[in-house]
Order: sequence, then structure tokens, then C-alpha cells
Amino acid sequence: MRIQRVFKVRLYPTEAPGGFLNKIIGCRRFLYNRMFAERIATFKTVKDNREALYAHKYKTEKNYKQEHGFLKEVDAVDLQQARRNLEAAYTN
Repeated sequence: MRIQRVFKVRLYPTEAPGGFLNKIIGCRRFLYNRMFAERIATFKTVKDNREALYAHKYKTEKNYKQEHGFLKEVDAVDLQQARRNLEAAYTN
């Protein structure tokens, strides 16, 4: 039998890292909400045609970066995770 230990850690970042973490969280929330709104709008327009709904190509993080310059300040992996979270929510 294998014993596992768990450690709880609480971080108290200083002003600079804390501000950057808030920027990352804000950008992920912004992107998630925009992608969610796009999905809702697409569903409302083509809800009767399932083939068109499944064939629809949604915008990617790259498209949103071109529209909103402040998204370029955070890492692309963070923005991709927002899309993955949205897809997981729809799958579940």
C-alpha cells in the first residue's frame, strides 16, 4: 500500500506577480465569456439545422487576439485553457 501526503499551501504574492495573475484571470474570463456568447448566438440562429450547427467553425484564440490587443499580453496556453474549459462544459 502506498501512502500519499498532501500539503496545503497558500500563496501571498506581492504587488507585481499578483497584478499579473489578476490580468491572466481577467483575460481568461473575458475570452471564456466571449466564446460562450458566440456559441449561444450561433445556436439561436441555426438551432433547427443540426448539420449547420455541427459544421460551424467558431473563432479561435488567435482571432480574438487580433480583435483585442490586450489578450496578447498573456500566455497563449492560458487562453487555450479557457477554450478547453468551455468545450468541457458543453461536453458534460
